[in-house]
Amino acid sequence: MALEYWLRGDIPTGPIKAAVLTDVRKIAETLVRFKGSTVLLLGSQLSLIEEIVGDKVVERLIKIVEIIDGDAIVSDSKIVQRIDAVGYRRYKILFPLEAVRSLSYNNQKYKLALLAGFKYSYAWLLLNHIKHYNPSLYTLSLDPYPQPNATWTLPPLPLQIWFKNLMQLIDTLKTL
Repeated sequence: MALEYWLRGDIPTGPIKAAVLTDVRKIAETLVRFKGSTVLLLGSQLSLIEEIVGDKVVERLIKIVEIIDGDAIVSDSKIVQRIDAVGYRRYKILFPLEAVRSLSYNNQKYKLALLAGFKYSYAWLLLNHIKHYNPSLYTLSLDPYPQPNATWTLPPLPLQIWFKNLMQLIDTLKTL
């Protein structure tokens, strides 16, 4: 029996729930399937996660996007500085709602949107907007807590285990 998230997303057509991806290899296969047509939205809450984890989460997420040949959208100036320090140049600076609106209305390039580092309620609203206005865009929440409005989400995990899974995801992506 598969793990199923109990909370239903706020979807107009009915109670659609996110599929919970518990296996790191399945996450990697999903990301590889959308190679070249993926965008990562990075939120400002990543600095709080990094304080608890004690490691560089932003750099790890950028490494994932580099491997799958994707783009990033950032709004926090501190994260922009860190991305520049890594040498990654395929990013845009947009407010999250502006980015989601762009993905919903003018999207010709992206088939998968990844979200990481947003407050739970704000990520809920961003994903809900995508579900309403561009249901053909797949979404994956990389946060350590489940998001029912995403197409795929991760299970609720302690941050240390979530970070280990993130590191394992990078290793798995390198082998695929």
